[in-house]
Amino acid sequence: MFSFFPNFVLSIHVKPEKMKSVRLLFMIGISMLICFACSSKASKNQPQADSTATVEIAPQVLPVSTQLLAGYFLKNTYKVNDDVDCILFPDQASFDKVLGIAKTMTNKVDKPNFEKNIVAAIALKPTKKNTEISISKAEKVNEAINIYLEQTIGEDLTYTMTPLKVFSFPKESGVSTVNFMMGAKVIKSFPLNVPATN
Repeated sequence: MFSFFPNFVLSIHVKPEKMKSVRLLFMIGISMLICFACSSKASKNQPQADSTATVEIAPQVLPVSTQLLAGYFLKNTYKVNDDVDCILFPDQASFDKVLGIAKTMTNKVDKPNFEKNIVAAIALKPTKKNTEISISKAEKVNEAINIYLEQTIGEDLTYTMTPLKVFSFPKESGVSTVNFMMGAKVIKSFPLNVPATN
């Protein structure tokens, strides 16, 4: 395709004895240009890595142990305003303001430890159905502790009861929030300031 073109152009400027070597160099140059153009086009068609892509890191989920605190009742001075009322107690004084000791001859009253643990209570509105509130699981997800609750409603009662669960769980370093959950829904969230340990 190009054979006549180099002859025409080069015959004007180049002596005939050097024509073969010039023609060879010219053809090598054209071949290199064609190869370069093809490789450049191929590289443009290749998908380029997106430098703005973000890498999602799965949250770290760790189980949290809970300990039930037996021997308490909700004082009648405390009004349950929500269907599920979640309470976090910062100290013994706030605990004693809401809960009374239900001591009998046979039961044991568990004393909360506010230095090592976070102390909480869950109360339901007064009901005439045998109702139980329980903790299905507790876990730490990044900087939050999630407490999962379950409610079981049983038979009718001849009296009114106020379902209550008092419990504690260890203070975890770096925790900023405690969430009380029903299924995937957060029903109450508390800010918390437990500093991270270095």
